[in-house]
Amino acid sequence: MKYKRLTSEELQALEPDFINFLASMQITGPDWEKMKSNENAKANELIDVFSDVVYDKVLSKIMYLEYRDSKTLNIFYCGPEKVQLVGLRVKEHSTLDLTVPDVLHQWNENNNGAVTVVRSEKKYVEDKQTEVFELLQNGCLITDDTLFKTLNSIA
Repeated sequence: MKYKRLTSEELQALEPDFINFLASMQITGPDWEKMKSNENAKANELIDVFSDVVYDKVLSKIMYLEYRDSKTLNIFYCGPEKVQLVGLRVKEHSTLDLTVPDVLHQWNENNNGAVTVVRSEKKYVEDKQTEVFELLQNGCLITDDTLFKTLNSIA
């Protein structure tokens, strides 16, 4: 399994897609019910494969991720070949808190050297989907391009 198994609730929400997935393998509803009862390991394996298919599709569409704590703000652009990071680092002595709303306005008023802009990029070691999944597992949230563009425009 490449990612993680979908929960029962997620599978239920994707039931029509799962039915189509089973149908593509010529598994009918009655066949599936028998498999769940008599060949539980095989049924679980199919759920795992379906979970990976779903995650691959969803993760491939994610373009921007955000990670934030009080002293760090990272915005990732997950392009086709590499991931780019633009972020802010608050020096320890500063009272600036990157978790509060409207942080850029707060930063512009109180910067006085307390914040450093960081940039980096790297090619994917594995495939894009795997690395996006790992970032999500490590606390990143899906976001849009607004903050990335704003931070990237800062000199």
